[in-house]
Amino acid sequence: MFPIFVAQGKSQTRFKVGYIDQTGRVIVDPVFEDGTLFYEGLAAVKIKGGRWGLIDSSGEFVIPPTLWNRCQFQEGLACLATKSGVWGVINRTGNFVVEPKYSLMFPFCEGRAVARIGEWEKSRYGFIGRLGNEIVPTAFHRAWNFSEGLAAVKLAHLWGYIEPSGLFKIAPRFEGTGKAKRSVDIRAGRFVNGFAPVWAGQDFYRFIDTTGALAFEGGFEDANSFSEGRAVVKLGGRYGFIDTMGKLAIDFRFTLARDFSEGLAKIEEKEPRAGVATPVGFIDPDGRMVIPPRFSSAESFRGGLSLVTTDDSIGYIKKSGEYVWQGPFVDYGVLC
Repeated sequence: MFPIFVAQGKSQTRFKVGYIDQTGRVIVDPVFEDGTLFYEGLAAVKIKGGRWGLIDSSGEFVIPPTLWNRCQFQEGLACLATKSGVWGVINRTGNFVVEPKYSLMFPFCEGRAVARIGEWEKSRYGFIGRLGNEIVPTAFHRAWNFSEGLAAVKLAHLWGYIEPSGLFKIAPRFEGTGKAKRSVDIRAGRFVNGFAPVWAGQDFYRFIDTTGALAFEGGFEDANSFSEGRAVVKLGGRYGFIDTMGKLAIDFRFTLARDFSEGLAKIEEKEPRAGVATPVGFIDPDGRMVIPPRFSSAESFRGGLSLVTTDDSIGYIKKSGEYVWQGPFVDYGVLC
């Protein structure tokens, strides 16, 4: 099931949301003010008046539209913010199983959810379990979800990695700030395939293994965690991909590249120009162009389809590049 954004009149900002199946057949009529992707069989939708609820694949409400914000289910639970912006956790009946008391929460991953208390400089991060118990105290300056049994956490300006117990497996020693970078908070990446990208200083990212040792030769101007056996890396102002041996798998020839998803990665080849969308296309793991760059924007493939836009249309394409559904362009914002 995939959300469609159907224009209302000639406006590019007014639309209704419905849902199609993988063939492009409309399953849920476009009657909602907004809507998200499906997660664990449920999608959050907004009705007139601004309240949110969650529907199943037939379009029926499983959780009535009484919520103040959208949410997504992960591991059977969903982190949700109240009207006042305080976060808690609900179950699939819409009842709070963790009462709202946090200033921010991330979705559950490997049985734990990142939770934050406080704001700005006084904020601290920790991890809670499915019953709301504080498994790892809120003592860190930043934290990211667990992946392969390790989570990146930040103390002062240094990143390290903790185990589910909260004890450090990799002590904080990776800088959180790069002197030559515009970003003031260079975060440590997730472990995938046993490796994670970290800011190693000297204006370069490096990959480490689960012991914290540097894994591959050389550094990169930018680097993502691995996805489907490839990691996006940047060198000389261009993006390419390495394999899990650290070898260059796809040359540095793209002005922009994103992670592989379902066997395809979206890329851009032309230099960006102010006010002009750079055409987006898709490559396979060997770097072959599968769908030539011709879209103004494109989401990564999920469930066999990608949401794409052109100057005058929005629609879903399959991996052949053919449309299964298409309509007049609307500015849908961010697909959640």
